[in-house]
Amino acid sequence: MESPIRIVNDEDRQAFEWLLANVGADRVAAAARQLAGGGKRPFVSALCRYLGAWPPAARRARKIEPVHTAVGDLHLARIREVLAQRHAAKAGAH
Repeated sequence: MESPIRIVNDEDRQAFEWLLANVGADRVAAAARQLAGGGKRPFVSALCRYLGAWPPAARRARKIEPVHTAVGDLHLARIREVLAQRHAAKAGAH
């Protein structure tokens, strides 16, 4: 029998087992039915998001990578310079 959940690897299997133990089989089954629109099996991560429950290991794995903004900051500074020059030119024309 095919599982109603899409389990791709061992981490998914562990997360699914954690959901069953900590959220409850009934809630997990109901969420899976809700997410299985169009006959597609939901991923375990979709179940976690839907239920608002993440296994402890998954929380650590979801750390946010730092965003590098140096290039964007340079472009914004250049845009501000251009706008200031235009504003100064219009103010001088009046």
